[in-house]
Amino acid sequence: MSFQNVELKEIEDNPFREASAYVYDNGKIDELAESMADTSYWENMLARKTKAGQIQLAYGHHRLQALKKLVEEGMLQYKTIKLNVRPERELTDERMLKIFVQENKDTWGEIPQNLCMSVLQLQTHLTGILDASKDKDEFIKRIGDAGALKIDDRAFTRAKNTGVGATMISQFLGDTWSRQTISDALQVINDDEATFKLAQNLPSVTLANRFQKLVTLHPKTKKKDAVMAVEEVQRKVQDQILKHNLTRADVEKAIKLTKADSEPNPLGAITSVVDQKKNLEKAEREEAAALRPAPKEPIEKIQAKFDALMETIRKEKVNVWSKEDDMATLKTCVELLWDIIQEAPPEVADADADTDFEGDVAGAIE
Repeated sequence: MSFQNVELKEIEDNPFREASAYVYDNGKIDELAESMADTSYWENMLARKTKAGQIQLAYGHHRLQALKKLVEEGMLQYKTIKLNVRPERELTDERMLKIFVQENKDTWGEIPQNLCMSVLQLQTHLTGILDASKDKDEFIKRIGDAGALKIDDRAFTRAKNTGVGATMISQFLGDTWSRQTISDALQVINDDEATFKLAQNLPSVTLANRFQKLVTLHPKTKKKDAVMAVEEVQRKVQDQILKHNLTRADVEKAIKLTKADSEPNPLGAITSVVDQKKNLEKAEREEAAALRPAPKEPIEKIQAKFDALMETIRKEKVNVWSKEDDMATLKTCVELLWDIIQEAPPEVADADADTDFEGDVAGAIE
């Protein structure tokens, strides 16, 4: 069984794709639809046919939505497509899960909301297989060739006692996922709901994990007003991280500061890190400015000489090029102005962005 003609309405999502948890990127769907309208549909989607006769997509969910969009817009030739369909014995649940979480990671990167959901699904599925297996050999047989697990009797017993962790999940997925990323995701999942919601808005699961480590250092309380105050602190810490593009290392500095404080204050610590970063950036700018060469003459004198020479050019036009003394002075003025232009502050450079004055000066020097 390979390529078959299948109606779009018959194609179901990957069984591990929960519509409420995994949103579509509408911008990507529009781009794919536009590309297909121009170059036609490429037969690069994979699905399986279950024993019950269902056609379930392994990967290509955004492409499927793009095809549906084209049909809605009147391109009825896409109501039925050629689809690579494999039997269920080839695309087992384990393979379907592995393919889906990899597609999800390729689409969304390490955004916590999606990556944490993928890791949670992997942990849940592998736990189910682990619970149903009486020994290591049965566990490996149930997984089949979908994962490259390296597990001995001792590791199997430990997993039975402590549960499926980052090592087993990373081995199942292979080299495309780091164990640290999976470990961070599991820690984010296992934290309390309030910090998990905030952590999902951060750009990576690693940063989300460090954020949770920081804000949970705040003293615990059960008083309603105090709880609200703690949640406000957590939101402000998140805002600081996003506003100032703080890195994992920056947040780890704040964690150390908070732990060292007799009265833990995550917001104060992150604010201190932001101030340190601003001061460092300011010092770097000042150091760079100090290294800029000073003009050989005050700008006013250079401008005066340049204006006088330009006036000469306007009056005598091409004749000026035969006067070697005037040309030598003109070249000197232009070179000095060129030095100043190259060292102009960013705001000055931006103001002149729409002109080609630098190109004109460079041409005059040559």
